Amino acid sequence: MGFDVQIAHSVEEVGQEAWDRLAGDRPFASYRWYRFGEAVLADNLPIYIILSLDREAVARATFWLRRNEPVPMPAGPVRRLVEWLLRRWPLLVCQAPLADVPGLVLPDPPLRDEALTVIGQQALEQARHHGASFVVFVYLEEVETRWAGWPPTFASAELPEPGTRLTLAWPDFESYLASLSKKSRRQYRTNCQRAEEMGIRVKRHSLERPLDERTLDQALALIRNVEDFYRSPPFPWARATHERAGMVDALWLSAEIEGRLVGCSLMIGDRGAWRWLLLGRDYKVEYAYFQLAYETVRCAIEQGGRVLWGGTGSYETKRRLGFEVTKDHYAVFAGRSAWLQRVGHWLAREEEGRVQEPYGR
Repeated sequence: MGFDVQIAHSVEEVGQEAWDRLAGDRPFASYRWYRFGEAVLADNLPIYIILSLDREAVARATFWLRRNEPVPMPAGPVRRLVEWLLRRWPLLVCQAPLADVPGLVLPDPPLRDEALTVIGQQALEQARHHGASFVVFVYLEEVETRWAGWPPTFASAELPEPGTRLTLAWPDFESYLASLSKKSRRQYRTNCQRAEEMGIRVKRHSLERPLDERTLDQALALIRNVEDFYRSPPFPWARATHERAGMVDALWLSAEIEGRLVGCSLMIGDRGAWRWLLLGRDYKVEYAYFQLAYETVRCAIEQGGRVLWGGTGSYETKRRLGFEVTKDHYAVFAGRSAWLQRVGHWLAREEEGRVQEPYGR
């Protein structure tokens, strides 16, 4: 069975009806979300591989040619090597934009494996054409890395720092609080009391109109505090994400003391799924983080959300809030040449050596 293959570089080339028909009700896969992603990631070339049978799209893989990929590794020789490689040869990453979910839409078996084989082959051709170093499929579960359809040149790796997710099964915030352990409820009351004593106020802001430049600059400085604290590379699209957030469901949360910004975070959503990201903190003000976390959950519930993605890190705090560790911290990759493939295998072994056991695994 042969697929018709289309290569597109924007959702407009595909059309909203065709795009959303294939996406179904998957979160972070809609036409609106990808228009937002293309606007934010304007310095990344989108490469969409779409497979059709009898003129009907049945599979899709969305890639981004990334020339400024943040390298989630500790400072050191391995990170410097990876940064050098990426400056010279970018990654071709299969991922939904600005979301920790795969960029794959596949048919059910037995068609799935055949579609995956064609997508993998096409992705390698695109990597060679655009001078990419590796083709990488991210945010996969372990069982997905074992599908028979992966071309033989592809290998898998377990990545450190899995994400977190809170399934929203409560009609209101009070019901959510009642579902927590006695210790977590007591801690909630204590944290709220301490925040009240310090004069911390959390506000939510619609982003139909972008933040003013002064406020955004203050927020970005707090976000950089968090990146410095965790020794993480700066997120290159932090400003653009805030500026374009009004294109999707979005709320910006600010923690303030007498009008002074001491904490912030962004919520962006699609089809009932929300992502909590770009946390900013003044580390001299301890309880602002907890108030932002509580308000994030409250907002997601009140917005009718089904799931809240919490990102990596702060695992113990998130466990007390009811988050679970996700199992989609695997990747499948292939180098565009034999020597890059060997480098990729070595880097995968280095990464697997760093995998730690967060709570609940």
